[in-house]
Amino acid sequence: VPRGVPHEHKARNQISAGFESFLFWWVTINKNADWMNYFYYNQQRLINYTRDAIKGIAEQQDATSRMAWGNRIALDMILAEKGGVCVMLGNKCCAFIPNNTAPDGTITKALQRITTLADKLAKYSGIDSSLTGWLDSWFGKWKGMAVSILPSLIVVA
Repeated sequence: VPRGVPHEHKARNQISAGFESFLFWWVTINKNADWMNYFYYNQQRLINYTRDAIKGIAEQQDATSRMAWGNRIALDMILAEKGGVCVMLGNKCCAFIPNNTAPDGTITKALQRITTLADKLAKYSGIDSSLTGWLDSWFGKWKGMAVSILPSLIVVA
């Protein structure tokens, strides 16, 4: 159980939640479900916002890197008679710029992982509000068998 959460960051008062769970347990169950849904919803939003931000940064960085590379080649061609940019600028010229937006770059990999996480959360989010949704929650993968056996048991009873 995590301890040491500052009061301004706590979602609920532990003492009142304790009394509430003892006296009004049915209310606590619903509140806990609401809080879990709220956290899950905001987790999905945060992941989606982060994914979109990383994607935007990656697109901008990729375009900026391509433009800088093109400008560098153009400058080298213009200054070829004088030995190129590096001869003119000396040690300050040659710098390695990592291509993190390449298919195996760190930004691309992070974007792929966060997209996979967002897709997984989206896949498992939501509730089934269909007429037989309660059968899924009770029987899971055995729903088909339950649907075929339960009516027979009801008729026999």
